Amino acid sequence: MFTSLTIAALVATASTVSATRLYVSSYTGNITTLNLTHTANTYKLTRLEATNGCAPNASWLQIDVQKRNLFCLDEGMVGPNGSLTSFKINDDKTGSLKLVKHASIPAAPVNSAIYTNPNGTQLMAVAHYTTALTTYTLDPTTATFTPFETFNFTMPKPGPLAERQAKPHPHQVIIDPTNQYMVVPDLGADLLRVFYIDPQTLRLSERSSIAVKAGSGPRHGIFHCGSRIADQKGGIFYYLLNEIASTVVGFTVTYRPSNGGVALTQFQEARAYGNATGSVASGNAPAEIAIAKIKGRGSQLIVSNRNATFFTSVKNPDPANSTAIASDSMATFSLPANKNGSFEFSQLTPAGGLYPRHFSLNRRGNLMAVGLQLSGRVVIYHRCTKTGAIDQNPIAGFEGLGGVSSLVWDE
Repeated sequence: MFTSLTIAALVATASTVSATRLYVSSYTGNITTLNLTHTANTYKLTRLEATNGCAPNASWLQIDVQKRNLFCLDEGMVGPNGSLTSFKINDDKTGSLKLVKHASIPAAPVNSAIYTNPNGTQLMAVAHYTTALTTYTLDPTTATFTPFETFNFTMPKPGPLAERQAKPHPHQVIIDPTNQYMVVPDLGADLLRVFYIDPQTLRLSERSSIAVKAGSGPRHGIFHCGSRIADQKGGIFYYLLNEIASTVVGFTVTYRPSNGGVALTQFQEARAYGNATGSVASGNAPAEIAIAKIKGRGSQLIVSNRNATFFTSVKNPDPANSTAIASDSMATFSLPANKNGSFEFSQLTPAGGLYPRHFSLNRRGNLMAVGLQLSGRVVIYHRCTKTGAIDQNPIAGFEGLGGVSSLVWDE
């Protein structure tokens, strides 16, 4: 028999249990569904299910949480083409995926973005590392898609690092805060390619590209908004992560009249790994950049750094394994609210293993999931939303995922 005290205790314990799903893509071709549970002070990652519907080389996930759609890019490393696959997220306990459509697309898709118009028309743009940008119309209800536009890029000669910059390598698609422009960092051409988005048809019109420092190798960027977006008179900043130069560069954003394009004025440049030193830094290859809010104090940039094990002995994310591991890094830079976009290095912390190709913050901003390509694992770190500090040790992890390429929270 349970006493009233025991029952009350059980109810109280049950009320502290929460769970959140993550979808994780891997270059093995799988999409794995992980469940993060939180009971009292304990977090745990467990596997719910996996599908190989995005095989052979799943490289990027794009989730539409409201419409319950998940899109997966397959980089197609073993064939002449890549592929795009869409799924509906089922309303069940595991968030199982129902395959809707799988289609071949141009080779090496590595990143995507969804954009819409006021009428609810929805498109997806895809960056292809093999010189192209493609777009697809989406049906938000069914998750079906249809090819729409294709842009193939060229460059007159190789860049300074010929083995990496022999041809254009579009690496990301990002929509600006006004929803009028699309920016595509091109690692091979040292360009930011700019497109105007027609507000009715969502067709793209290429505008003047923005050249960055030769040999930079721009990979990913992110916009940060001030208080005056609608009038386009300032307060918008763009932060660019350069893979080859291993730098973070800050720009002020202005807009040319008559929908003529975007202009960027550089105001700051810093090493992607902050103030760390040593020969290991020479191999650093930053991968992802994000912005997170700090309550009452502005925001911060977060950068993942690969191929530079600044941490040689950190706690193993596997609670059953006491053997310390080597780790690449995560760097944070503060963005004070009154600093006109300037940033300051704050912290360098372990990434939880090797080659953090991608990371993602949950909606509250207090948890950071890191996908470690060479370690084949996902780790979760706690982040303080009041200070922006990221814990040195992970609170949960999951092993055996193969070459993790991206991850998204289902929330």
